[in-house]
Amino acid sequence: MMPLLLATALLAQAPKSECITVTGGRVCGYQCKTANGINGKCAESPNGICLQNVGTILCFDPPPWLQVAYGGAAPAPKCLTDGSAAACGYNCKNAAGVVACAQTPAGACAAGPNNKVVCADPPPEVYGVFGSKTPPMACKEHLQTVACGYGCVLSGGVLACTKTPFGICDTREGVPVCFDPDKHVICAGGTQTKKPACTQHAGKLACGYTCATVGSAIACAKTPQGTCDSQGTSEPVCFDPPVRGGASNCLKVIGAE
Repeated sequence: MMPLLLATALLAQAPKSECITVTGGRVCGYQCKTANGINGKCAESPNGICLQNVGTILCFDPPPWLQVAYGGAAPAPKCLTDGSAAACGYNCKNAAGVVACAQTPAGACAAGPNNKVVCADPPPEVYGVFGSKTPPMACKEHLQTVACGYGCVLSGGVLACTKTPFGICDTREGVPVCFDPDKHVICAGGTQTKKPACTQHAGKLACGYTCATVGSAIACAKTPQGTCDSQGTSEPVCFDPPVRGGASNCLKVIGAE
């Protein structure tokens, strides 16, 4: 549990909700902003943020589960504007008048082709395992393509990344193929989650666990405890038992507790 003194200090520092007057009535929430008293918006959570920009109001609230993952002290988001376009979140980037932000602190954004900004975020289960030490995503660029994630690979001019640090990417016929374990597998395995593998067979590629082949067919289990039977005559038959357990914090983050 959180120490009493720390909990009291965090409570005292928490932003207070407020209400402001706009045309047609009042709006209430956090970090409220108004544009000439006509338009007004407020963030819905204490960790939210609002920005008044060129007569409009932009508000952003981090995902509710983020506070659970960080033990109630998630980093505050920020807003970025180039004078016209604006966005709020994390690790914001601007590309020739286009502004975009990641939705979580370990997310990443990069300027892409055609004045676009590409962003990606780790899924909740990654934060549930690593908390404040969640590995940041990275972005790679090749010619007119940008991809963000983990373990990004380039093959045949195509970029691809895994969504979690536990995923894997391989190539089939020069095209990247990526596989990530299920969220329940990651919560149950924690930082020691077994990394899947990819297997090439008869010109085919399959990724997962305990892959098996029958003739030219190939299949893999989706969990480390899964099995694949290769005694049939047409294709492997795989079975995955239910995945249970895991750290309480991770289960709360993915909504399984």
